[in-house]
Amino acid sequence: MTETVLVVGASGFLGRSVVERLREDDGDGDRRVVGTYCSTPRATASVQFDFWTDSVESLVAEYDVDTVVFASAVEYGGDADTGDSSVAASFSERAERFAADCADTRVVYVSSAAVFDGTRGRYAESDSRSPRDDYSRRLVAMEDAVDGHCDDAAVLRTSYLFGFSTGELDHRLARTRDHLDRDEPVAYFTDMYKSPVLVTEAAETVARLVDGDATGVVHVPTPRVSVYEFHCEAMRALGYDPAPIERDEVPADMDVAPDASLSSEQFDSVVGFEPSAVRPGLRSQVDDRPDR
Repeated sequence: MTETVLVVGASGFLGRSVVERLREDDGDGDRRVVGTYCSTPRATASVQFDFWTDSVESLVAEYDVDTVVFASAVEYGGDADTGDSSVAASFSERAERFAADCADTRVVYVSSAAVFDGTRGRYAESDSRSPRDDYSRRLVAMEDAVDGHCDDAAVLRTSYLFGFSTGELDHRLARTRDHLDRDEPVAYFTDMYKSPVLVTEAAETVARLVDGDATGVVHVPTPRVSVYEFHCEAMRALGYDPAPIERDEVPADMDVAPDASLSSEQFDSVVGFEPSAVRPGLRSQVDDRPDR
């Protein structure tokens, strides 16, 4: 019997890797992966779907979906719809409708460490959420909607996705690489911390949650590093001398989360592999690239 997985946000940075990873399991034809896009189709995303104006219920029915993976960003459109229709609704209302439409499927929702205010770091799944801005409040609203409507659901939180997805380097590292290529100065904070996750390992985690039966929240507990250290280690992996990267500190008047690093009480038992640190993880992607 063929299983169908619907990946919402399959044209995005993570979604592309999720679709590729899930399709790797389709060698014997027992899995169909359907990917959605909002505005631009890709090889991984052939079905148009707008979170703000469309109902996922019709896709679930049309493709006889068993599992829904929500890997789409939640920041576009603010708290109103995209303007493509006369329908106006808050994000929480849209989230509730989406989750209710998926109530009879397994759901894997990809959230973020941004649900925490970042005042102390090393957050575990059992820590209380403390959203600090509209973006993080939308993440919380989606988590709550999934929890309220979907009995068979897992929520995955990551801190900082990086690396190559379908051959494309993430925008943060691409920016740093381009600055170094042009011999232009670039600086990053030494006192802002993340737990960076290789995008293909985030996709692997999603795949294991799709195949498993774990419910509840799971964090990806990669090593805690400063944003400055992250870029230096990544540039080393790409073959660059990171010496031109300058050190900076978070300005006193800048409203940011200083430490969004994650720990986990669930990852080992639920997912079961060792997430990579920045340099070896990215180096492995570089070494595996077909153009090498």
